[in-house]
This record gives sequence, structure tokens and C-alpha cells, in this order.
Amino acid sequence: GAVLGAGYSGYTFKISGGNDKQGFAMMQGVLTNRRVRLLLNKDSKLYRPRRKGERKKKSVRGCIVGADLATLNLVITEVKEGALPIPGLTDVQIP
Repeated sequence: GAVLGAGYSGYTFKISGGNDKQGFAMMQGVLTNRRVRLLLNKDSKLYRPRRKGERKKKSVRGCIVGADLATLNLVITEVKEGALPIPGLTDVQIP
């Protein structure tokens, strides 16, 4: 977490997704840091077919983090002892 800033030191994050500057979503398993075109079917995460057997070629972004990302979705996986609370996120207990 220290890479994100001093306020996040003591936290461990897991990357759960993101978008590049043009809005293309990251897809897990595509091992590149740029956009590729894939033929997606009903088993794919980023595509919902409208008809039976339909497939579609779509642009997706690889799962490697690069400088051209606009958003990066993170999940807190571990909080070390003595980490400062993040305002609005970890300072309130929700049952």
C-alpha cells in the first residue's frame, strides 16, 4: 500500500479490475499491458450473448498494470497492526 501513498502504508491490496483511458475493461488471463481483440462467447466475463450460440469479437485490455490506466479497482486483503484508518472506508465498523 505504500506505493499508493503514505496514508495507505500497512495495507495489502488485491487488484480486482480496471479500465484504460478509453474505457476498455481489464480481463484476467490476458497477459499483456495493451488492448487486444478477442472472440468472446457465453462463458466470457465481459460479454452477454443475445441469441443462442452467438459470439462477438471485442476489444479488452490485458491484466498487466500500466501507465495508461484510468481506474484501478482494489480490494483490501490485509491490514497490518498500526495502520492508519482510511477516512470513509476503514474508520467505521459495519456489522
